Amino acid sequence: MAKPIQLLAKSSKLLHSLADGGALPISELAEELDMPRPSVYRLTDALRLVGLTSTAEDGRIQLGVEVLHLARAVLDTLPEARAAQGELQRLNRVTGQTVYLCAPRENTVACLDWVRGTRVSLLALSPGGTLPVNAGATSRAVLAYSPGLLEGLSGLSLEKLTPNTLTSLEGLERDGKEIRQRGYSVSREDVTAGVSALGAPVFGPDGKVSCAISLAGLTDDILGNESEYASELLTSAGKIQEVLKASR
Repeated sequence: MAKPIQLLAKSSKLLHSLADGGALPISELAEELDMPRPSVYRLTDALRLVGLTSTAEDGRIQLGVEVLHLARAVLDTLPEARAAQGELQRLNRVTGQTVYLCAPRENTVACLDWVRGTRVSLLALSPGGTLPVNAGATSRAVLAYSPGLLEGLSGLSLEKLTPNTLTSLEGLERDGKEIRQRGYSVSREDVTAGVSALGAPVFGPDGKVSCAISLAGLTDDILGNESEYASELLTSAGKIQEVLKASR
């Protein structure tokens, strides 16, 4: 059983490398996977036969179009993604900013879906990626309404992504109180320098945080329009919440 499991692990690592780095040459994949080049050729050929990889014109290996089908199939199984799709599009149209849908996954918050904005492209998070629960607008919106999650961070070393990232429990507790008072989170360059975001929680039928949505963009754009954007964000969060409750 060891060999098939190892092969699956190598395949998974290869696909993740392509997802993170874009098209890559065989030499770089061989180095990342710690495999001989002939073995990497065989692995990419096998993945190509099922549509998971393809070869670019310059010979580099890239993700295949079948990945898009699988990604959409995953989204279709997630009630949060189905409920939020229309509001993500609306928020993007109204603000021009990148709109995120994220959900808690253990001690991280995972990006389920997004609609990319027109004003900034250098964002640290994309679908399938994760952020620690102490960094980012959606993460901190989730954390503010999840006391058990906050307690679970006790004793852990929290990642500091920028000088503005909160890494102490005391700081996160104060932040959570402010978020609950205003109803939304404010991320001031705590994930990426020059980029800020506003985040709002979405509660499921059980009253617990199911997911969160956010607007992210250049700091001047987001914070300069905080009142207007926050109003739109909270409206969308409420509508998504209604859809989730109705679909129970």
